[in-house]
Amino acid sequence: MAEINSEHISLIQRFINNGKYEEAVDAVNIVLSSASQPGNISVYKDLTSLVPQFFPTLTNTSDDYISKCCKALEKMLGYTSVEVILSTMDTEMKSGLTHPSPEVKILCLKQLIRCASDRTKIKSLTELGVMRFSIVLLADDDSSVVKYCNKCLLSLASHDEGIAFLYSEEGIKAMHEVAAISDTVRYRVYDVIIDSIIQSDQALECAVTNGLLSSLLKDLQSDDILLRLTALENVVRLADSCSAYTTLKNLGIFKGIGSWLAAGNADAMYTVPSVVKLYGKVCQKQNVDVKQFSTDNPEYFTAICDMIQHNPDPSVKLACVDVLAILGSRVDGKEVLLNKSHDVGRTIKVISEGVCGGSDEFKDRGLVALAQTFSKPDVYIPDLEMVFESWYKCCDSGLVKACLTMVQHPSPSRQCAACSLLGNLSLHKFGVMAITSVPAWSERLLDRTYCVDIEAQKKRFAVISTLRQSAAIQEYVDSDTLSRLSKYIHEGPHYKEQPPQATLEL
Repeated sequence: MAEINSEHISLIQRFINNGKYEEAVDAVNIVLSSASQPGNISVYKDLTSLVPQFFPTLTNTSDDYISKCCKALEKMLGYTSVEVILSTMDTEMKSGLTHPSPEVKILCLKQLIRCASDRTKIKSLTELGVMRFSIVLLADDDSSVVKYCNKCLLSLASHDEGIAFLYSEEGIKAMHEVAAISDTVRYRVYDVIIDSIIQSDQALECAVTNGLLSSLLKDLQSDDILLRLTALENVVRLADSCSAYTTLKNLGIFKGIGSWLAAGNADAMYTVPSVVKLYGKVCQKQNVDVKQFSTDNPEYFTAICDMIQHNPDPSVKLACVDVLAILGSRVDGKEVLLNKSHDVGRTIKVISEGVCGGSDEFKDRGLVALAQTFSKPDVYIPDLEMVFESWYKCCDSGLVKACLTMVQHPSPSRQCAACSLLGNLSLHKFGVMAITSVPAWSERLLDRTYCVDIEAQKKRFAVISTLRQSAAIQEYVDSDTLSRLSKYIHEGPHYKEQPPQATLEL
């Protein structure tokens, strides 16, 4: 590729001097599209010096010219260092951010994102005053401008110096002013605040101190169901941050939201999906005592069971099944299930029926939930075995037979999920009895024909190993079956039978 040289720069400068801006823009686009990089430092400086000469020409009302000029400027600014932009182009950036064209605004926002990404330049960037213009652009009518504006402010908030500006008197004033324009714009401002809180405890502290978090949560009490739902979704996002979670808990936010699930609440059908999502997110947090949370806010778990048993919406039902799977995978989650054993039994009945005869998606996710529910925790929990057996008795009578059929399903993920449940049932005497009472159970498990996926092979091998090692297995099967199980284990999970060798008779 050719290098940019002084002749190219001179040609472009002559076009500008003669007021032939369209020709100058075309020349820049042609030269830079066919060039690799400036040949020497003087050409580099000459090239970047052209940028301020093009910005005034953006007053041209031709959309075609503005589009071509923006492309040329973006290429030239690509050769311009952050230091040069901050030291010599603040006027151009401000004029661009207030330009009526979305393309020009986006051009300048991209450069501010470059500057904001460099921590050492944050102070210089905020001192220029251009970031206030970025906050104002949250009210822009163009969604692409808003997108880059969000990205710019989030880049700024990724450093302590940027957070200091965002939550300074100037920054807060700008956010309040722009938030007052409409509810839509107000929630764009909240998005910036939430994103900054999620990535920085300093931002959380500032948002609490300046009352911005309280403003954000205020709509949880709104009479407008749409505003309340939007505020709830913001709480779900905030729960990603451990520090924000603790703050929300201390403010009583989770308890307040739980009250929405009370019987007779007319808006429950709208709020439940988001509340389920929130509970699922809380249950996933390793630093949260799920048992304590569920004890303090019993409405959440009650809603999960109720939605699985009675809600006709498949998406809500599946989301609740996923939450039950998360609870089943944790020791403190198991304790939640034990405390609500009766509700869990009825819920498991519905899930097992779905596994036997529901949609493919319900089968896959229901199998995971049941497998996690019947998994043995690493620590001893009193009466767990007895409760497990009572839960199993609630299950559909065809559950184990369905799982043994699924181990031969074409889908490896379905095979794995079925084997996970069978493997966990094999840890219990009642499970061994249930599996071995199904006709031809061993033939289905020991048939390697359908099991070609490596992970599925491992899962099936684990089931057979657990069964063979069970103290109860000898009560239910004969010695020949035990030998076949042992042979499978000896051959290993990935054994392939060799085809018979042809022999030549002489």
